[in-house]
Amino acid sequence: MKRTSITLPEETVAAVEHAARRRGQSVSATIRQLIEKQLEAERATSPFDAMIGIVSKDLPYRAADLDEELQKSRASAIEADRG
Repeated sequence: MKRTSITLPEETVAAVEHAARRRGQSVSATIRQLIEKQLEAERATSPFDAMIGIVSKDLPYRAADLDEELQKSRASAIEADRG
């Protein structure tokens, strides 16, 4: 194992210490387990699965028309930027 140092807010330190006491283990072991659990969860989630649902299927335009739609919806902002 490799030793490392991190800086945490006091509330986080207190929560980790409390969790370690509840588990009957060291703070280091608790932090290792929490980090490993989070990393495992991130590996289990496909980046493509994470994107499901971020765009509605009921858009009033096709992806090919996106530039035109953006230009229409942002026309006043574009004109304002031009001065």
